[in-house]
Amino acid sequence: MRIIVSGGGTGGHIYPALAIARYAKTKLDAQVLYIGTESGLEKDLVPRAGIECRFIQVEGLKRKVSVRALKTAWLAMTATLAARKELKSFRPDVVVGTGGYVVAPVVVAAYSLGIPTAIMEMDAKAGLANRMVSRITDVVLLAMAAGASSFPRARRLAVTGNPRATEAVIAVQTSRDVAREELALHHLPIVTIVSGSRGAKPINQMVQKWLLETDLGDMQVVWITGEVHYEEIQSSLKKDGIAHAHLHVLPYYHEMPALISLSTLLISRAGATILAELTALGVPAILIPSPYVAHRHQDNNAQALVDEGAAILLPEMELSAERLQNEVTMLLQNPFRLDAMKKASKKLGRPDALERITTELMRLTRNDKNLPSGG
Repeated sequence: MRIIVSGGGTGGHIYPALAIARYAKTKLDAQVLYIGTESGLEKDLVPRAGIECRFIQVEGLKRKVSVRALKTAWLAMTATLAARKELKSFRPDVVVGTGGYVVAPVVVAAYSLGIPTAIMEMDAKAGLANRMVSRITDVVLLAMAAGASSFPRARRLAVTGNPRATEAVIAVQTSRDVAREELALHHLPIVTIVSGSRGAKPINQMVQKWLLETDLGDMQVVWITGEVHYEEIQSSLKKDGIAHAHLHVLPYYHEMPALISLSTLLISRAGATILAELTALGVPAILIPSPYVAHRHQDNNAQALVDEGAAILLPEMELSAERLQNEVTMLLQNPFRLDAMKKASKKLGRPDALERITTELMRLTRNDKNLPSGG
């Protein structure tokens, strides 16, 4: 089997694409080619993962008429031609896109060549590129069932889950005990705070104020600050005299799925990847959606979990040490509520996401309508 995977720009598009590529190579003995752009994170992440990669030049579409918009439209046409060239050379059985503007020319090129295509939507509300090509792709794979409303004219929808859900469950099997030992975690409830790989200043500031006013005697706190903010925060903590045996402050942690699985409660942004991981592992959450991402899609992601009782929503504009203390205390002192949230989270999780995704890809390549569809 020969598969082209495409997705670019941010880790939220690239990591799921890499998960699909790794799984296809391991489980299907597939040959995989990744198509991305040199301006996105895939330029470094894909070669580092040992996946063959080709680059095309393309930019996000502009909604207003301008010289830049004309240039972008020209790049879109040339990118489609470049993608056709790569597809003709590699001769894939199927093409799958995981989001980002690079996906559009790749899917259009595949469609023009009669090659089966799938796109994967990670968020509860789809981005422009995926919405544009959804009418010509053979199947839209949804990480979250709530994403279905973004594709009213799709040929077919399949709820498969985010590939990172499967990888999280696999990672926990080997790293959970290591994480517990590395961080010296014990029997008290564990509250983990994380706000993306680079961290988020508003969340970090709020957490620091909270720690000034909070006695951690009845809980453990693991605070992932982001590497950009770590040194400044350490200096401020020292200045404020904040030090506690139950507080663990880290710039980054490589075994996040293991840490999430150990957590009694997760306080986090609402990116698609971490939501896939926490629901696959069944962890209750307080979600603080980022108001800075395109179309504020994290608001929709968070709301999908809140609607099912798996999370509490805390908008960034309402952040305060007092509000955080109230939410954390309310949950930790109510084991019945926590247990209900854990069950709701687990119900939303798709630990078999990669199996579902590859089943859909095989369904396309075989043109076999009798194979089970994800849902």
